[in-house]
Amino acid sequence: MLAALARGSALGVLAVLWPSLCLAWGNEGHKTVALTAAKILSTEAPATLAKVNAILAKDKPDAWHGANVPVATDIGNEATWADLLREKSNPGKKVTESWHFVDIDFDQPNLDKPCAGHPKLSAGQVASQAPSPDCVIDKIDQFTSELKNPQTSDNERLLALKFLLHFVGDIHQPLHAATRTDPQIGHEDFGGNCVGVLRGNDRDPIRLHSYWDTNLVVAAVGQDENRAVTELMPLITASSQKEWAKGTPADWAQESHGLAKSSVYAGVIDKAPVQTDFVFKDRDGKPDERCGKSKVYKIDPSYDQQGIKVVEEQLAKAAVRLAWLLKENLQ
Repeated sequence: MLAALARGSALGVLAVLWPSLCLAWGNEGHKTVALTAAKILSTEAPATLAKVNAILAKDKPDAWHGANVPVATDIGNEATWADLLREKSNPGKKVTESWHFVDIDFDQPNLDKPCAGHPKLSAGQVASQAPSPDCVIDKIDQFTSELKNPQTSDNERLLALKFLLHFVGDIHQPLHAATRTDPQIGHEDFGGNCVGVLRGNDRDPIRLHSYWDTNLVVAAVGQDENRAVTELMPLITASSQKEWAKGTPADWAQESHGLAKSSVYAGVIDKAPVQTDFVFKDRDGKPDERCGKSKVYKIDPSYDQQGIKVVEEQLAKAAVRLAWLLKENLQ
């Protein structure tokens, strides 16, 4: 945790939680971003926060979500809904799976390809239904436009808000804005999902993507989201808010892509792998067909320490930008 835990203690937490496997930022990260944004709005734009809470209070299951997708109307839990939709609703997964990331190529960055050419909504089409595939940049833009448009239906406004609570967090996870093809084997790693890392005396590799999704988040801010908000706020000064509360989703993605190169892959792929034929398993326990045989790398404590700093700042930036986006566009 930022203030309460010394770095050694934080890394100890990291070691305990090492085997876990979760989605983008994990629930802890997404809740922390949303709750911190709410904290910012509570003092700077209480009327906007009241609108957010009023919209979320009307949430309920519908046919698209399916009975297996739970509904919790507080802002922290609503920020995790988009992952639940992808996990528990087959229609939801089919439509939205590609919306959570933008796989910008590590060596030849270009936003058009991972955004499927930036497909446009057709006349009368709402952003929650299509187009798919698409990327997180386009979806943030589309849902923001719907929040700003007074003609947006109540149901679509609710969905736009719920997706934005999640996607603004996603775009600040560096491995949601980068993917790399290993030049030696010519195989894409799908945002670090096909790269294994080991720390200390561990024997079971974890995906690099999962390490940044959850393990580093818990090491940085802990598992109590309300306490995490309190400890994250010192990073959100008047000057940092002025610096961060600007730009476009494309700018934020490019920023995350740069961090993926400088702080995520660096310290991993520039070392000799300790294994070159590791096979990751999917959720059903079968070999992950995307990955084939993966390389595994040892990381050292300095990598952890740098990663914790990056995670802290990215969560803070996401919270500032989410609050700013809502304040500027929620009509």
